[in-house]
Amino acid sequence: MITALKIFKQQVKKYESLGMINRPYKYFFRWRKSLINGANSVKDELPWITFNAIDYISKHLNSNSKVFEFGGGGSTLFFLKNKVTVYTVEHDEKWFDVLKNVVTEKKYSNWTGYFIEAEKGVLFEKPDKSEPLHFFTEDSNYLNCNFKSYASKINEFENGFFDIVLVDGRSRASCIHQSILKIKKNGLLVLDNSDRSYYTARIKQMIEDNFDLVLTNYAPSPYSKDFTHTTIWVKK
Repeated sequence: MITALKIFKQQVKKYESLGMINRPYKYFFRWRKSLINGANSVKDELPWITFNAIDYISKHLNSNSKVFEFGGGGSTLFFLKNKVTVYTVEHDEKWFDVLKNVVTEKKYSNWTGYFIEAEKGVLFEKPDKSEPLHFFTEDSNYLNCNFKSYASKINEFENGFFDIVLVDGRSRASCIHQSILKIKKNGLLVLDNSDRSYYTARIKQMIEDNFDLVLTNYAPSPYSKDFTHTTIWVKK
């Protein structure tokens, strides 16, 4: 307990000048529990985003909610547990198979998963990770690839179809850009690791024109000693 509290205090001190959540200590015991050996997001059916973002999203879920995820995992199971309809696109085949097996074992029926791997070849001579139409990531495993099919999968749905879109996968600038029209009025756009400003650098005005910012800060997150940053916008 003393060691965990010391680490937590260090995190508060580290981030208090960088836009940290108010009253972070209210999440201390949930944060500490998530660091116990054996705890993980799939086992706990919990998104790997900040606790305050999890709580905000939870208040906006009901049995009619439709969610699209770029990147699956504990968040997928969290949404399914809350009896919403979930569509997940995942680029890693091994992880997709793990997730599919867990969903099957738990007998969740309201899930549609898409395995869409990166495609060979970049679309521009000098691809830019912040340019949404480049469908690019600087991950060293995919430097000669693009994620156009992956990020564009959401376009198979009509505009205003989704209550929530969670962006926590590859080529996030592209995923955000493709998602804007697909979120319904008062729906949520959720971006994890949003302290990486390049995710929204080229589409900042488009986001501001279509959404109201409701949450953005460093805060305690499950399974991470270091505080992380999640942003949520509400569709105008």
